[in-house]
Amino acid sequence: MARNPDPKPGRWILPLVVLGMVFFTWAFVQRIDPGEVEDATPTTTATTTTTAAETSTDPGETTTTTSLPAPLSAYLDQIVGDQEGLVAIETGMEEVNSAWEDRENTGVTFTESVEAFEALITSAQDFRNLISAHLPPSGYGAALGQVHEMALSASEKVVTEADSVLDGLRASDTGELRRAAMLRFKAAVEEFNLAADDIRIAVAAAALGA
Repeated sequence: MARNPDPKPGRWILPLVVLGMVFFTWAFVQRIDPGEVEDATPTTTATTTTTAAETSTDPGETTTTTSLPAPLSAYLDQIVGDQEGLVAIETGMEEVNSAWEDRENTGVTFTESVEAFEALITSAQDFRNLISAHLPPSGYGAALGQVHEMALSASEKVVTEADSVLDGLRASDTGELRRAAMLRFKAAVEEFNLAADDIRIAVAAAALGA
């Protein structure tokens, strides 16, 4: 019977996560355009093919769509991209945490886990910075700014709780602090996702009122 040359193949999970998040962080940061116009005012002619659907609580009603003015379309595209980045961060946090929980089988080390969490925290900070940089265009009412502030607050919590997960890993307990921090981290992710849904609704309403 051939001997398995790598009895704990899971030990490669964390180095791959680190490498993946380093590249992800680089690609993520490239989405910040230093030439973005901060005061993008709406126009009656600048529109894109992006559409926003009106919300309806009655499944029998037909929803209508409207073209988004270019500033709203660009802003929504940025938020959608940021949200996709957060999905990758959440997946990485879950993989690293699970690998550490099952370290007797995966063979991951404490140092590998620390490095992987640190890479993910860096990506979470970049995510937060993108939300801060991707401001909604002015001239479309206060509601859009308010829901963006909710998203920004949630992104801050994502960073804070990702830090707390690493603190929990380093703690001298038996994992309770880390597990509790992971629950708070996932709650912060969900809070951002709900805020992103509100942003979509606010963008659709702003487009209808433009």
